[in-house]
Amino acid sequence: MATRVSSPRNPLLREYIKLLKSRRYRQIAQKIALEGPNLVREALKAGLIPLAVFFTQEYYDSGGGDWLDKLPPVVKQLILPESVFKSIADTETPQAVAAILPYSSEKTIQPLKTMPDLILILDRLQDPGNMGTIIRTSAAAGVDLVYYTSGSVDPFSPKVLRATTGNIFSLSLELTRDPGSLIKTLRKSGMQLIAGSAQSNLCYWSVDYSKPTALIIGNETDGISEQLQEAVDFNVSIPLVGSIDSLNAAVATGVILYEVIRQRSIRKS
Repeated sequence: MATRVSSPRNPLLREYIKLLKSRRYRQIAQKIALEGPNLVREALKAGLIPLAVFFTQEYYDSGGGDWLDKLPPVVKQLILPESVFKSIADTETPQAVAAILPYSSEKTIQPLKTMPDLILILDRLQDPGNMGTIIRTSAAAGVDLVYYTSGSVDPFSPKVLRATTGNIFSLSLELTRDPGSLIKTLRKSGMQLIAGSAQSNLCYWSVDYSKPTALIIGNETDGISEQLQEAVDFNVSIPLVGSIDSLNAAVATGVILYEVIRQRSIRKS
């Protein structure tokens, strides 16, 4: 049963705004804020149940009721006037539905129970658009695990979540505060470590990706940390024919990941 709320001072709406604005609060509360029907439905598809959903009457009447009515009774549903919804929204043109979702953004690295084929490590990535697009591309490319190091942009921030288009809920994503321990775990599992580097003379398609691989993508300005660099088997670069001197991290990641897929598909055929 939905409740009509006319004031942005409602405790759930204030909670939603805090989750939008504060990474620290998201970590403490172990909740995230989602805006837009696509993000909310992708979370539901992944088996995640919102604590609360907010929407306008106009959204409900235009088709939103088809899935809102199917939510479990434990989900609190709030109907907001358009003016109130706009006041809590993070976008200039809100999509008239939002949610609070219980979700832990920090996990402890677990021993690998099965041998993964493809892992991505994001080292201190700063740009929300890069982070979100890389997560989306990783889901499309069948990456088994995505790790991100301390100092990276929060993958559960509103801008990153929107850039993932909800694909963040379809893959395993873990924070590693100790990259050294992670590298030891991957080494014991027999993985090779490949780093993307604009300074390398080794072309990305020259490496054999048939064995289990961990691809490392570094900070947009400084590249990967010295600690990770010492563990790398190969640094690879993408040839640039035009006048630019580098590709952004998201594009470079996509190019290399699909070379992995290309090589592996050829070997299977």
